[in-house]
Amino acid sequence: MEVFLWNMVASYQLLFVVISSVIFIFIRDKSFKYYALYNLTLIIYILSRNDIIYDGFVDYVAQFLGPDRALIFTSILCFFVQVCFYNLYVIFVMYFLDLHRHTKKYFATIIKLVRFLTVFFFVAAFICYYYQNSDLYIKLFSFILLPSLIALFIPSVTRVLEFSGAHKYYLIIGVFIFIICGLTAFAGSNIPSLEMKSPISYFYFGLIVETIFFSLGLAYKVKIINDERARIRISVTHHKYKQHISKINGLIEGEEKEKNRIAEELHDGITGDLSAIRINLERLKYVDDNPQNVEIINDVIRIVDKSCLHIREISHNLSPHSIINYGLIASIEKVCASLETLYAVKCTFTHVGEPLDTEASTETHLYRIAQELLNNLVKHSHSKTAHVSISYFKPLLELKITDHGKGFTFENLSRGIGFDNIESRVRILNGKFSKEETEIGSAFMIRINTDKIPDLKMQ
Repeated sequence: MEVFLWNMVASYQLLFVVISSVIFIFIRDKSFKYYALYNLTLIIYILSRNDIIYDGFVDYVAQFLGPDRALIFTSILCFFVQVCFYNLYVIFVMYFLDLHRHTKKYFATIIKLVRFLTVFFFVAAFICYYYQNSDLYIKLFSFILLPSLIALFIPSVTRVLEFSGAHKYYLIIGVFIFIICGLTAFAGSNIPSLEMKSPISYFYFGLIVETIFFSLGLAYKVKIINDERARIRISVTHHKYKQHISKINGLIEGEEKEKNRIAEELHDGITGDLSAIRINLERLKYVDDNPQNVEIINDVIRIVDKSCLHIREISHNLSPHSIINYGLIASIEKVCASLETLYAVKCTFTHVGEPLDTEASTETHLYRIAQELLNNLVKHSHSKTAHVSISYFKPLLELKITDHGKGFTFENLSRGIGFDNIESRVRILNGKFSKEETEIGSAFMIRINTDKIPDLKMQ
């Protein structure tokens, strides 16, 4: 039975050295590095428990140190290996349970203590070998190292229960069974009165059970790490998306401000100059009695009036104050009416669903999209009729523009500022832009969920 357990433990630990090393290479989590080192030192200790290997090592060392010194050296070395794997075990547990993140001061204290114990027993090994006293080293191990590690167990468990994730339960169960079995094996090996047969079997059994629970805990730990990395990746992507949208929004805000400036200059400057020209022409008409000249002046006045109308319309399109004053519905109705006046395109408008209660910035974006699509419709579809509809059933809003001409696609047009503006505004609204063919033309649709619009308001 002891040989069977020995072989099983050695196989398990070798397997987990490989698995932990590979996982550490890929995800760079320190708990897996220390678990691999712990298993490596544990394999060395397990190999030392095989009589053939132990005796062979003693015989080899005896060639250099002599038989008596070789026995003492090997005995001290075996216990120092135990010091190493116990200390690496503690470090692994601290990293595995994320105490280095949640209790940094406590974690730093434990690491210092573990390092001190390692150095202390390393120095003690030389001293005990120098005085040829392996029993003293065993006593130091029994009365300093083991009590120290057990003393760390209770305060560590309280912090683990408070801060660590669900994977802590696998480790706590595994550690508890390992401690009980390890202490039983140690007592049976060093207290003859207990008369235990093969006490090392308890140690092997504890390692096997601990390894099973740790394998479950490690798998859960990998899941936690992957979930955390996925969360960070999504967070970074979302942050980059918000930065991109903010940049686009800033550019569009600058464009809106420039449009307002141009609109004011057109309205206050050129319209004012044209009005002055018209007044002077009216005066000239009454001064000049020649009917032929009067007719020419009237023609010029009509041209001036039409130019003023165009400039006023351009000014209003550049600076849609009607959205602020009357809202999106009234503003689009006005655009539809102006198409018939300026371009002889009959444009109808319908609104179904609930009254709009969206932000002014959202309505401005939708107005600009509708405006750009209608401009392209006039230029490229050669349609004499068009229809604009807005459907709003909170939170879903759909803007649809249909032409009754030959239709047009953005693929056939040069990809200019207009298309980029539409695309950017749809992206800002977190919406979808699509086109479908109809029996008598084509239709462009913008669908948005008003609850999913990013909180990026235009100034």
